Parts: sequence; C-alpha cells; structure tokens
Amino acid sequence: MKNSYWLWIIALIVVNAGWYTVSQQGATQEINRPGADFSDSRDAELSSLVGSEVEYEIEHCFDSTNGGVYNASITVNQGSKTLYSWNGTTDEGCVMYSSTAEEGDIVVITYIEEGVEATTTLTTWPLKNAFTIGLIIFSIGTVVIAFGETFVRAIIKKKIDQEPSETTVQTSSFTEPSGIWQDPLRPN
Repeated sequence: MKNSYWLWIIALIVVNAGWYTVSQQGATQEINRPGADFSDSRDAELSSLVGSEVEYEIEHCFDSTNGGVYNASITVNQGSKTLYSWNGTTDEGCVMYSSTAEEGDIVVITYIEEGVEATTTLTTWPLKNAFTIGLIIFSIGTVVIAFGETFVRAIIKKKIDQEPSETTVQTSSFTEPSGIWQDPLRPN
C-alpha cells in the first residue's frame, strides 16, 4: 500500500477520534452553589444538536453549616411532568442521578432548612446524539479530500507533461535598414 494511503488512514482515525472527544464533552449548568445567592426555583434547559432525547445528569449535595442534621429536597419538573424527585437529610452526602428526557426547559425546585448549603449542577451532552452523523460526515469529508488531493496531483502532472520542455525562438537576420538609420559609410 502506498505511503500516502497510510497517511490518509491515519488522518481518518485522527479526525474521527477528535470528533468523538468533542461529542462526549458535557455542558454544565450550575443551579445552586455555596457563596452564591440561593434560589429555591431555577430554570435550566435540556438541548441537543440532533434528536429530541437528551441525556442529563443532576448532582446535588446538601451540607449543614453548623453540624446539625436538616431536611432537604429537590424536584426537577418539565412542564407538568416530574423528571426527578429526592427527599433526604444533610447526612446523605452527594447524590447523582442520570436519565434521559425530551428537549425543553426544566425547573429545578430546591427546599432546604435554615443552616444548609446547597450545591446542585445539571450536566447535559448536547453533541452526543450527533456522534454517528458527525462520524459519517467527517469520514466522507476525509475520503473526499484524500482522493481529491490525488486527482489534483494527477491534473497538475498532466499539465506539466503537456508543456514543451524547451522553447526555441527563431530570429531573423536584419538585412535592410529601415527608416532613417543606415549602415555607416566607410572610406575605401
């Protein structure tokens, strides 16, 4: 196999590995965090580049500021549908929940008692559903560029081969003076 084919196979692998890495990146939305203004109701968005199903992950931690045990709860609603609901205490540590839902706006409702700090993050993967389509597009694009490069090289080589290698110019000898100029007169 020619070396250029191996290079294009490596390029195909690199391009698709890059697309895989990009498509697996998550987008994080902070709902509540210590040090920021607490809100018991926050709007967030589930969105995807391709498709209507969105994979999401919600992580929440409730910590007591004075060592006591307090109640806390969180609910995630999309329209009139409840996507996730949790009730517990500050002793339960961090909880992570993953699922899928339809694209759209959601509302995260958090109830905490006085003396509790809430940390809630929502992570989505908006390009994950587009991985297969991107894989096809980038693979086809790489193959088109590879064979396009070979095609362009063949055209350039053909043009170079068609041009004459040396150009000859014939010059005519000047025999008759024209105009006011003439050969100098010499004495005999």
